[in-house]
Amino acid sequence: MYRFRVTNNLPDHKPFVVYFSLFAVCYSLFLTSILTQFICVVCSAICGYVSWRWYKKSHPQQGVFILDSTQCRFENNTLKINGHISNKSRVYQDSVWLYINGFASSHWLIINASGVDELSFVRLKRITLVARREHEESK
Repeated sequence: MYRFRVTNNLPDHKPFVVYFSLFAVCYSLFLTSILTQFICVVCSAICGYVSWRWYKKSHPQQGVFILDSTQCRFENNTLKINGHISNKSRVYQDSVWLYINGFASSHWLIINASGVDELSFVRLKRITLVARREHEESK
């Protein structure tokens, strides 16, 4: 069993701004009417805002993470997640996107490398990859 504290796990807004801005501008260039261009920009802004809210909700700023093989538990003031790491989880260079299958529901949990110490982040990545491999072998 391994336990570590997540602190200052701040979400990065830059990819969302770049993606939805480029989408709105590039797509609206092919539209001929000013009204349709305006509608395209507004729809892109709404989609970006909804995506940002989901991303921020899945990105807790602080808490305690407890790992035991493929079982995990995360707790902070507002959120308590208990379950096992699913095959949908993803490991990136600077973040780990955990899809945790709980008893009643499933949750996404995003942990940045800047939110934990280096050794804990490496262990989290390793356990996520092991959980994915075990899930694939069990099929």
